[in-house]
Amino acid sequence: MIADIPHVRIIAMSAPYPPVTPSPKRSQLCSRAHAQRIAMRMFDAGARQVSIVRTGDPLQPFRVLPVIVDGPNVEVELRYA
Repeated sequence: MIADIPHVRIIAMSAPYPPVTPSPKRSQLCSRAHAQRIAMRMFDAGARQVSIVRTGDPLQPFRVLPVIVDGPNVEVELRYA
């Protein structure tokens, strides 16, 4: 067993990587305003339904999807009436 070998240390970590401080460019690209611009482009390009959803992930806080999503994480919905 690995733990029985004297020169091997096993360290338990609470998170696999330290938190990442986003760069100014990433902060701009991950903003809600940018997600809205992407959603409007998709809608103008012919998508019949577009949703902006909060993900909870600091590296991708918003996601633009070409479907209508029901749930508490929905920020914006666009659809043809």
